[in-house]
Amino acid sequence: MKRKISTLIISILLVTFVLAGCSKDDTKNEQKPTTDNKVTEKQDDKTTDKKKEITIGFVPMTLNNEYFITMVNGAKQKAEELGIKLDVQAADQHASAAAQLTIVENMITSGVDGICIVPSSSEGLSTALTKCKEAGIPVINLDTKIDQSILDEAGLKVPFYGTDNYAGAKFAGAYVIENFDKGTETAILTGIEGQQNAADRRNGFFDAAGSHVNVVAEQSANWEVDQGYTATQNILSANPNIGMIFASNDGMAIGALRAVEEAGKKEDIKIIGFDAISEALNLVEKGHMYGTVAQYPAEMGILGVENMVKIINGEDTQEYIDTGAKLITKENVEEHKKYCEQFAD
Repeated sequence: MKRKISTLIISILLVTFVLAGCSKDDTKNEQKPTTDNKVTEKQDDKTTDKKKEITIGFVPMTLNNEYFITMVNGAKQKAEELGIKLDVQAADQHASAAAQLTIVENMITSGVDGICIVPSSSEGLSTALTKCKEAGIPVINLDTKIDQSILDEAGLKVPFYGTDNYAGAKFAGAYVIENFDKGTETAILTGIEGQQNAADRRNGFFDAAGSHVNVVAEQSANWEVDQGYTATQNILSANPNIGMIFASNDGMAIGALRAVEEAGKKEDIKIIGFDAISEALNLVEKGHMYGTVAQYPAEMGILGVENMVKIINGEDTQEYIDTGAKLITKENVEEHKKYCEQFAD
């Protein structure tokens, strides 16, 4: 009897031991999925991080102008520094409002996080700005100011970073007063009609020098070299005694210079441009152009990218930044050329 009881006790102990062992194995097996879940969570975090990469759409007026190439180069340098992606697209010509509108709409569709733009036309952007607002995509306005009425219509508050074009053109006008005889016959080549910076440059020069020189001709050449050339040909034909030309950008100034040279009046007519692109700086250095008003487009690109990242990250930014202007003549052209070299291709 005692032997049977002993045998029964041993059997019960063996069963209990085996069941305990199975229970431990099951616990281990249950823990494995928990470890796998942690790995999955880490992978998901990585995927989320990738999705959080910031992409900024950058839309200059055109890339067929060194001024805007310099702006883009400044923006690219800042984008690389901040580790964000820059999607640069531009129309073929300065006045391609329809093409620029399509670019902005495509960027909205592609899901960029923000857009920095130099508008070719305020009016043409009204629809795109409304779509940006609906999509929650912030916008920063560079170089050429969007009309406030258009911003009001779209219900958007858009920071502006660029030159005080009126003040820059006044620098040129003040220089003309000091260096040209009173009554000198003068022509003004203006930019795209309706653009604020075109009006500001014309008005700044005229308000500063208009009472000193005799402005006998004004004509729009839409910021283009070839149109500056044609416009100057027409002006010279009607006004053979012109002594100076103020061109509202360097492209038009370079076109004007070609027309002046072909007319054999290079020694008689002085040309002042605006933007300080490298070709104009070279012409100033050689004495072929009298001067040019320097802007700082690279700074606009840098500030645009830097502040757009702040906006995307919910940080405060400045609503307006004057990036400065300076008259460049033969006396200070070498110094400015050295500054520009850091943003050249």
